Amino acid sequence: MSALQKMMGWVDDRFPLTATYKAHLSEYYAPKNFNFWYFFGSLALLVLVLQIVTGIFLTMNYKPDAECICTCSAA
Repeated sequence: MSALQKMMGWVDDRFPLTATYKAHLSEYYAPKNFNFWYFFGSLALLVLVLQIVTGIFLTMNYKPDAECICTCSAA
């Protein structure tokens, strides 16, 4: 047994990480008519999450100052 397998065995004894991975990610049922159109739902979710995260960062860093506009555009 390698060191990685021993470590995964130690983790699995305390928390069912491998079983959770198999049940929810690796052996997940996919329909037979799976095609390109199924990706649009996850793509829409990805875009939504990106917009929310960037909106939060923009909100935290936004400073409504008229003088900054003149100094930033002059550079």
